[in-house]
Amino acid sequence: MKIFLMILAASYLCDNGKAQDTLNPLKGDIRVHDPVMIKQGGIYYIFHTGKGISVKTSTDRITWKRAGSVFPPNGLPEWHKKEIPEQDGSLWAPDIHYYKGKYYLYYAVSAWMNFNSGVGLATNTTLDSTDPAYYWKDEGLVINYKNGGEGVNVIDPNYFMDKDGKAWLFYGSYKAGLRCVQVDPLSGKLMNDPPQLIVITKALGEGVFIIKGGEYYYIFASRGICCKGMQSTYQMVMGRSKDVKGPYLNKEGKSWVDNNYTLFLAGDSTEPGRGHNGFFTEGDTTFIVYHAYTRAANGAPLLNIKPLFIDKEGWPSLNAADRLFKREE
Repeated sequence: MKIFLMILAASYLCDNGKAQDTLNPLKGDIRVHDPVMIKQGGIYYIFHTGKGISVKTSTDRITWKRAGSVFPPNGLPEWHKKEIPEQDGSLWAPDIHYYKGKYYLYYAVSAWMNFNSGVGLATNTTLDSTDPAYYWKDEGLVINYKNGGEGVNVIDPNYFMDKDGKAWLFYGSYKAGLRCVQVDPLSGKLMNDPPQLIVITKALGEGVFIIKGGEYYYIFASRGICCKGMQSTYQMVMGRSKDVKGPYLNKEGKSWVDNNYTLFLAGDSTEPGRGHNGFFTEGDTTFIVYHAYTRAANGAPLLNIKPLFIDKEGWPSLNAADRLFKREE
C-alpha cells in the first residue's frame, strides 16, 4: 500500500506537496470511460462504459488488462432494445457494490442524445469468470424516464447504503439535474413505485457519487463538456451535507439545488477533461477513480487512480500534505 501511494504521489506532486499535472503512472489497457472499481480476492476489477459493460482487471492497481464484458454482444437482455430502440449495445456508467453474498451492478441504458433513458441491474455471486458459479443475472429495469422525474435523463446511477441500513440510488445528468430515490438493498429495486423523488440539483452535474466521512456526506459530480477528446472541458465538483438526502452545499454554504458547487479537479493542457469519478477504499486509503481525456493518448479517455485526502476545513483534496480521507462504509 505505501509503495503504491508513493508511486502515485510522485507522479503528481511537486516539492511543496501541491497537486500537479504529470504523466499517468498506470499501464496496460487503461482506456476507459466512466470507471468504477471493486476488488474480489487478489484481483481488482474496473467496470466501465462499453459494449455490454466493459471489464478490466489488475493484480496491483497499476497494470491493467481487458477482461471481457458483463453481457456478450449478442446476449443483451431484450428489454434494452424495447426501452431504447436506438440502443447499440453500449451500456453506460456502471456502479457496483457487494451485499449479502451478491454483487449488484447498476448501469445506464441509453443512446447518444436520447433522453428516454433508464437504469438496469445485474447481479452475480462472483466476479471471477473462471468460477463455475460465474453468471450475470439480468434483474431488469430499476427506474427510467417514466417514473424518474419529469425531463430527467435517468443515467449514471450511484448506490449508497447508510449506517441505518437504508439504501439510496442517485442518478441523473444535466437535463433537469440529479435525483435520489430509496431502493430495497436486497432486491436492488425501488422501495416504492412510483418512488418519492428527492431533488439533489435542478440542472447541475452528472456522474454523481456519494461517500461518507465523519459528520458529512460528500457529493461529487462532473460538469462541462465530455466525450470530445482534446476539446473536452469535463471537471469534477463537490459539495457536502449532514443528511444523505441533502441539501448539499458548496464551501460558501450555497446549495447545489441552485447550481452552486465547489471545484474539486479541473483539466489542464495535458488532460483537458477529467471526470466521472468513483471511489474505492482499501485499508486506510480511499482512492478516487476517474477518466481523463489525455493529450499523450490523442485525446483518448484514460484511467486515473489517486489517493484521496481531506484538508483542515473538512473538504476532500488530492494534496498529500493533507491527512488521508477516512471513509465510512
